[in-house]
Amino acid sequence: MRILVTGGHGQLGTALEEVLKNEETLFTDTDNMDITDKNQVEKTFVEFKPEILIHGAALTNVDGCEENADLAYKINAEGTANLADECEKNNCLMIYISTDYVFDGTKKTPYVETDEPNPINEYGKNKLGGEKAVEKLDNYYILRTSWVYGGGHNFVRTMIELAKKMDEIKVVNDQFGRPTYALDLAKAIYDVIKNRPKVGIYNVTGDGEIISWAEFAEEIFKIAGFKTKVTGILTDEYFAGYPGKKIASRPKNSALDLSQSIQNRIFIATWSDSLKDFLSK
Repeated sequence: MRILVTGGHGQLGTALEEVLKNEETLFTDTDNMDITDKNQVEKTFVEFKPEILIHGAALTNVDGCEENADLAYKINAEGTANLADECEKNNCLMIYISTDYVFDGTKKTPYVETDEPNPINEYGKNKLGGEKAVEKLDNYYILRTSWVYGGGHNFVRTMIELAKKMDEIKVVNDQFGRPTYALDLAKAIYDVIKNRPKVGIYNVTGDGEIISWAEFAEEIFKIAGFKTKVTGILTDEYFAGYPGKKIASRPKNSALDLSQSIQNRIFIATWSDSLKDFLSK
């Protein structure tokens, strides 16, 4: 299979390199294919002739998307539409990595794939715009995920670095969800490619207990052997420490229902086991 990957230098891209090592792949990023440039996208498709596109590239800095709304829309929505157009022209399967942030977080139970999106920030709005472009295709999968960590900058690595310097850390305790190890997400993508379930949207995150960011930090320190104390803090209280900065609204509930993915034999792992695996490396 010839597989084209966007966001090749990111957390997911790095994980996909390991999972797809036996496939013919082309990993792209801004240095060799700008997804906002239709000509570059078309050129890449003509030269590589992909059978499958895994689209993981995005502007994921949520507050940065508030500060640079036009750029965020150009990358996350228009860039995705450019790729979808080429997939349609070239009969290429498109797998689009989306987010829990397409929801407003007010639901009391985990979100299922058919729940009505209602994003409350620019990042969520733009990713939803990308979803709508992909859904026009005949051959696509949209995988919604949350709280991703792996190689590169992420919450787990930030907590470890802070724990080396501080005895106490304040972490938000009123946002809830499940963490996702990038390697697990990459394995799930490969399962989708191999098993080809019904076209549509699938939720792919870590399984297990729904937790707050503060509880996630506590688990990180427990596994890593740090004595750092975690003090829970409300989101509004936390961001009050950043006056003058444009702050995105965050959904309180980011938990996604995994039943449909499990039924379709898409790889799902328990987040606590995956966190131990990541920290052991």
